[in-house]
This record gives sequence, structure tokens and C-alpha cells, in this order.
Amino acid sequence: MTDLNFDTLVDAIDQQLREQPFSGVIHVAYQEKAVFSHAYGFANRSDKLPNQLNTRFGIASGGKIFTATAICQLVAAGQLQFKQLLKGFTSGLLPNLNPAITIEQLLTHTSGIPDYFDEETETDYEECWRKTPVNQMRRALEFLPFIKDKPMKFTPGERFSYNNMGFVLLGLVIEKITGKRFQDYVEERIFGPAWMRSSGYYASDRLPENCALGYIMKEDGTWRSNLFSVPIVGHGDGGTFSTAADIGRFWRALWNKTYFGDEILSKMTSPLVRVKPEDPNHYGYGVWVDELSGQRCLSIVGDDPGVEFSSSFYPDSNLQITLLANTNGALWQMEKIIRNDIFGTDQE
Repeated sequence: MTDLNFDTLVDAIDQQLREQPFSGVIHVAYQEKAVFSHAYGFANRSDKLPNQLNTRFGIASGGKIFTATAICQLVAAGQLQFKQLLKGFTSGLLPNLNPAITIEQLLTHTSGIPDYFDEETETDYEECWRKTPVNQMRRALEFLPFIKDKPMKFTPGERFSYNNMGFVLLGLVIEKITGKRFQDYVEERIFGPAWMRSSGYYASDRLPENCALGYIMKEDGTWRSNLFSVPIVGHGDGGTFSTAADIGRFWRALWNKTYFGDEILSKMTSPLVRVKPEDPNHYGYGVWVDELSGQRCLSIVGDDPGVEFSSSFYPDSNLQITLLANTNGALWQMEKIIRNDIFGTDQE
């Protein structure tokens, strides 16, 4: 096992903060004990309310792992199969989709379905909501018009293509099977058993206490909130609010097989799909699966206007590195600095 170094971590973080300010929380835990935990910047800039360790941040696409966990849970309960066809749950709502698409292909971004925001060709997430107001995006069904008339991108199973709509549809599948609102099911059956009491799918027009507002910074140094830049509530593709401590509780619950047994956990966290032939990155079910710095690494990430999130779990050493931010731009370099300092490497 690679030797881990925490002796210079504080100095490395301080140096990076001098080069690029960070607004959010940095939490590093080893063997379930905090090695470094600190909050920076403001949760509310207007009132100068500081971020704290218990501040709830949006985690954008980091929430896909909760959707995948819920699907795996239903498979473990015998209510669903990974090879089951999606068409049985959409009942003619999306006539242009290939009828051979499976649940597993949605989980691994290999379905080939069109996306409401295609990260291969589009760069401005806010553009989605200039014609469709964010306050209308309260249910999975409201996303369907975005892709209803679009053709398939490619034949199911042909390749990896990161797809947000696929996870929205997985949320719809969960609703069809359980008879519950997707958000309610995840809060009850995923957050509940892990004791994630500070996590939820909160509507942005009525946030609970201790929530950080997301801020979009302009080149001239001015800022605005992301209130009109992301859907009003999170769905199967992400948008959860959580804390650093709760993310740690989730990793612990997942790895301790709280939701399902060894067989499904092993499949979920295996490198099932290579992102590109020349790319070393792999994907499992809702989670990136790779070897970084000589250790197996499971990671979840998110990036929306005013939101950045990264959490990596190294099961061999029981190391967690979690960063949550309510601005864009500073998190990714900080995450790299922390990882490289701990492992004594210089990886991108």
C-alpha cells in the first residue's frame, strides 16, 4: 500500500489558497478520523454569513451515485433487473428512443439517448433555462420535452457518452416501481439508513437553514446567485444538497453494505466502461472507478453554475477527500494539490 503523507497538507492548502481563494469546505478523513477539516468564504455574500463545516452545499452531478444506489437497491430487492428494458417504464412517452435500451446502459452512460444538456457538444448549462424557466423543473416528466423529438445519438452499448437525461429517466423508473416521488424515496431509503440528516433535495425557493447559495463570478469581479441557473429542485441526475460529514456517512454506509450485499456492490464499483479508448478513466454505476496514485479510487464529482463538488474514497486505505464549493473555478486545482501532497505524486 502507498504511504500516505499528511505532514505537509496544511502548508500545501495554505499555499494554494494564497494563489486562488476558495469558498466552501475541505474535509480529509483517514481511517474515519478527520485529518483536515475547514470552511472558507461566505454561504451568503449579501449578509456576509460564513461557510461552516455543517453548511449544506449543492453537489450537482455528485448526486448521480444516490440514484444508482437506489436502482441497485431495487435490483437487490428483486423489483428490477439491470438488463431490464427502459421501454417498459416510458410507455410511449419517448417514441424516438431505441427499444433495446437497458437500465444498465443508463447507469453506465452507454444508452445513446439524446440529452437535455449534452456535455459533449454544449458548454453553457444556463442556456437550457433561458427558454424553460427553472421553476418549472419540479418533476422528471418536465424534462421529457427536451428530448422527445431528438434522434438517438448512437446504438445502445456502442460507447460511453456522459448523459444527464439517462439519470433523470432512472429517477422516473424509481418512481414507477416504488410509487413514491424520487426525491422522497432517496431521502428515506438512501439518506435515512446512512444517518445523512443534513442532506436532501431542497427547492431553491425555500431552502432550509445552513444552505450555501451558489455564486457565479464574472471577469470584472462582480457576482450573482445561481437561483435562475439550475433547476429548482434536484432530480435523478443530481442537484442534492449535502455536507462534508454526510458524504462521509454515505461512503461508509455504501462500503459497509448497508444498501445491498457484496455481489451488487462489487458490480456497481467495478470499472465497467472505459470513457475513451485512450483515456484511463472508467465508470461503474453512478461512480467513477479508477486507480489513482497506486490505489483504487471511487469518485463522484459535480459542476454546475455556482456549484463545484468532488469526493474521492480510497477503500484500500479508508481515505476520503471531499471538497464542496459554492463558486466555480477553485476546487479542481485544490483537489489536485491535496491528492498529490497526500500521495507524494504530481498527477493531473
